[in-house]
Amino acid sequence: MDKTLLKELLQKYESGNCNAEETALLENWYLQWSPNEDLQLSEYLIENSVDKVWNKLEHDSTYVKPVIRAIWPRIAAAVALLIMLSTGAYLYLGKHKELTATEIAAIKPGGNKAILTLANGAQISLADAPKGSVVKQAGVTITKAADGEVTYTSDETANAAIIAYNIITTPKGGQYQLILPDGSHVWLNAASSIRYPTVFTNNERKVEITGEAYFEVAKNAKMPFKVKINDLTEVKVLGTHFNINAYANEPVIQTTLAEGAISISSGSLSDRLSPGQQANIGHSPSGALYLNKVANANIDQVLAWKDGLFSFQDMPFDKAMRQLSRWYDVDVVYQDGVPDTRFAGELGRDVNFSKILFFLSKVNIHYRMERGNRLVIIK
Repeated sequence: MDKTLLKELLQKYESGNCNAEETALLENWYLQWSPNEDLQLSEYLIENSVDKVWNKLEHDSTYVKPVIRAIWPRIAAAVALLIMLSTGAYLYLGKHKELTATEIAAIKPGGNKAILTLANGAQISLADAPKGSVVKQAGVTITKAADGEVTYTSDETANAAIIAYNIITTPKGGQYQLILPDGSHVWLNAASSIRYPTVFTNNERKVEITGEAYFEVAKNAKMPFKVKINDLTEVKVLGTHFNINAYANEPVIQTTLAEGAISISSGSLSDRLSPGQQANIGHSPSGALYLNKVANANIDQVLAWKDGLFSFQDMPFDKAMRQLSRWYDVDVVYQDGVPDTRFAGELGRDVNFSKILFFLSKVNIHYRMERGNRLVIIK
């Protein structure tokens, strides 16, 4: 960064007059700054401005109050994000195909984005559709009721004998909410999809998902609600609240029950969950299918994404980075294997990616950010 511009930004930062873009530029400069670099600036200006950065982060409304084990007090005081339980890594920003500070600042958090695919194959960008009626098909009206939510309502002309399926798909960096024809409420996380009929028939309500979804199912004892996850796995409920995490790049399919009761089956395996319990379905190293039940799941952590948070409670490094990758649409690559590091704390999902890199650097993670939004972690 030009030293004249740097001096100007540091002075504005100290006085609290930096806008969001200037703040991101300055924080990304700080990531790359070496204390040995001759900036021809006063030590007071640099040190005092950096303290201002921390003070701003501490009171930034986009962060939540710390609920973390304070390993390094300065980090804990700043924000509840990414306390590393191991040490030894160091920050290194390579020069090969790296993003500039301005390009990094342009990587924004995800938002309400999804594609609606109709029965005839037509696709509608829900992010671009205006509020109100989106489309009508066979007596069913699809309405964008609010930013990030669509609802289905049917009238007397709806023909239950004609089953038409719609699909809502969220991209990486997207999320969306859906009110199904029966009144059930579904939240879709990033890189997820749900396939469902526009009218429920045949004495059951059946949908299919990929990725992650949270359900609040409308009660109807005469019409069970079923969620198909893959060719083997299905969740059956009457009326309840539950979360399914079934991303293809996660080691297990995880179903967590918040309220009510559900049964889950996969192949020849099955079990029933009570509130607070969780089922993990996966394959052993030998390839055998297994279903493990967790008696006391961390419900708040599981549902944090729905409430606009990342919740890292003693979470392995690669699992946390998969969540960040999906939300910021960033590819994470490990050059020398996955660091033996765990995260703890909470972070709002509305912060820019530059903040993620800022805190990774403060806890000594060795990485470089390449073009194509490719984050290379160097062990």
